[in-house]
Amino acid sequence: MTVLPAVGRAAECAELQINLKAVADNYQRLTKRYTGRTCGAVVKADAYGLGANTIVPVLKKQGCRLFFVAQANEAAELFPVLRGGGRIAVLNGVLPGDEEFFIENDVIPVLNDLEQIERWSNLCREYERPAPAFIHLDTGMSRLGLTPLDVSHLVDRYSSLLYGFEKAGYMTHPVAADEAGNPITKEQYDLFMKWYRRLPPAPRGFCNSSAIFRDNEYHLEFCRPGFALWGGNPTPETTNPMRSVVTLKAKVLQVRDIDEPQTVGYGASWQAKRKTKIATIAVGYADGWLRSLSNSGKLLIKGHAVPYVGRVSMDAITVDITDLPGKPLKAGDMVSLLDDKMTVDDVASAAGTIGYEVLTSLGHRYRRVYTES
Repeated sequence: MTVLPAVGRAAECAELQINLKAVADNYQRLTKRYTGRTCGAVVKADAYGLGANTIVPVLKKQGCRLFFVAQANEAAELFPVLRGGGRIAVLNGVLPGDEEFFIENDVIPVLNDLEQIERWSNLCREYERPAPAFIHLDTGMSRLGLTPLDVSHLVDRYSSLLYGFEKAGYMTHPVAADEAGNPITKEQYDLFMKWYRRLPPAPRGFCNSSAIFRDNEYHLEFCRPGFALWGGNPTPETTNPMRSVVTLKAKVLQVRDIDEPQTVGYGASWQAKRKTKIATIAVGYADGWLRSLSNSGKLLIKGHAVPYVGRVSMDAITVDITDLPGKPLKAGDMVSLLDDKMTVDDVASAAGTIGYEVLTSLGHRYRRVYTES
């Protein structure tokens, strides 16, 4: 295993390993699965919390040239690693007052309403520069993008509204592509294509991570996977086709024996019903370890599941290791919280959330180690 320099001077009580080779392999798996022309990458929120400045060059080396972020400041942070190749698109669009940043730095906005489209068109004419922009057609998310009424107005007025700038493409966002057989994905696609046929031609993008693994009909000119790049399962109904990217290990702080009816943790929410051996481990909600795992999550230690007991606190969790076979755990031992056996999706299921939240919640107190294996 090649260990690259750790980022920052984080605490030594826990270590987050990020496998860059797995990221590269995942990108290649996605490009092989995708039959369209361009496979981009969503690297918003610091590449889902894993370090965009380290990961983007890895994706760039694999041939990725289109990177999506959420906010303009995220785009600016990528400038140093994208010089000489790669374009950045901002999903939140161009807000009033930010226009010059986009056009002067060659950042592509995703235009989400008619007012943004009109401002961008006017700006391009003012600069006498046909700068590119994506146009987001909302087919069902009801979050960002042109509404059906907006699209109708755009169809009627596109010769003036779309004048003066390059149409980088039309895009939409599937609502439930992670749910196999959900008819809304096909309905969204059909609506997207219906609108597209009434507008001037430009590249089309429909697929997120999960949609890439659904009907090949959805494979248009470009796609924008995110979660699958980091090892999340884009097809929850079946075996994960992606490689695991993250491994999280934390130290045991203390091992103690308690007896009935002693309780563990805040609120005395767990009570021993027998002689019990408790291990306290150095990770808590200040590290992004979700409090909703209290009394419900499990760790895999030496291949054996051990249950969380008591509430997740700011800096620690407690687990019942009474029935753990083999050599006893002791203070200073490292245990694994995330790996290829206990994935972000597994932890998310126990926490009643999604793997996206687990990934993006991981804090910066961990010693971060980037590996290539």
